[in-house]
Amino acid sequence: MLIWKAAGPEGSSTGAVLSGVTLAPSATGAFVDTRVHMLGNKRFRALYQVFDSNPSNPTGRCGAGREIHLFVYELTRPKPIERGSLVISSCLETVSLASQNSGSPDSESDFSSVTWQDDGFTIERWGIGPGGNASSHYALRNGWFVLDPPDSRNR
Repeated sequence: MLIWKAAGPEGSSTGAVLSGVTLAPSATGAFVDTRVHMLGNKRFRALYQVFDSNPSNPTGRCGAGREIHLFVYELTRPKPIERGSLVISSCLETVSLASQNSGSPDSESDFSSVTWQDDGFTIERWGIGPGGNASSHYALRNGWFVLDPPDSRNR
């Protein structure tokens, strides 16, 4: 389940949903994944921060567009620790999630193209690659989520 948290003048904390995490200053809000993802004995949660694509030129290319960045936090005490972040949807870079291009209502808040496995997560992107879509796997290595080349998983 995802919960929308708008950034506002009262601050940009994600509150009780993901206590101890503050949104980036330029974020307009975030979708907080309420599910906890287990990798070994570690617990993680995803936060999808939303930004304006081209705030300095609102009438230019992608002036009304959005950028979405995935931030992954390890749930530690006293507060979560960021373990990776990456752009998953961008008007300026013309990239998005496959699930956000389904044409269904509310597809822009559909993050089902981010799937978790035992060693990390896979992202299915729309509109790139030989068949139109492409996927990338990110694995936890030395405390950070990094792009995991496909051939390294087959060893």
